[in-house]
Amino acid sequence: MTPTRICPDCPAARARLLMGLVESERGCLFRCLPSLDQAPLPMSWGGDYAFGLIRRGIVIRQRVDGAGRATAIDIAGPGSAIPISPDGSATSYSLGDALVCLVPSVALDGAMAKQRVALDVVAAQRQIVERVERISDAKGRRSATARVAALLVTIVETLSPGRGAVIPSAIRQRDLAALLALRHESVCRAMRVLERRSMIRRRGADTWVDAGALASV
Repeated sequence: MTPTRICPDCPAARARLLMGLVESERGCLFRCLPSLDQAPLPMSWGGDYAFGLIRRGIVIRQRVDGAGRATAIDIAGPGSAIPISPDGSATSYSLGDALVCLVPSVALDGAMAKQRVALDVVAAQRQIVERVERISDAKGRRSATARVAALLVTIVETLSPGRGAVIPSAIRQRDLAALLALRHESVCRAMRVLERRSMIRRRGADTWVDAGALASV
């Protein structure tokens, strides 16, 4: 078998996950598709793809009810896995121009017969569940400041493998508010409180956080 040429910023290699789909006998099974800043990920993806790995940018996932109301439920960055909803009940939009490597449902079904790929899919799903559970936990904290603190810790620890304690500038306060079901003004006040306590600090466009201090809020 001829070795597959791996992209320099391959999200599977970055996350050390699902390399079996990159190095298959048919070559890389992923298809890399773009999404512009603030653009919704196409609904048509749900009919063709099972899930994706974010190669570049950040994606926020939402649940949409029967009345069309959207609730943010997840945020994921480069190297993170996201499921693709087959029925459109979960939608997504990108923060900054994004690139998502998607695996076709048919290709995944065939690859799942191999134990390594199957184990990696389970691991990817476990990462997704952990992010969503931690965001849900943040929503249940006793105050807006505690909710924002918990969400910031969740983002720096799960958004993108190995990124470090930084909140990318593409994530705005209104995105944090959507994930926590808070008013934008409440998030703004909470961020100011945390900055006064030296738990977060601004460096250029990014926000650096002290995850240990925030965990105690």
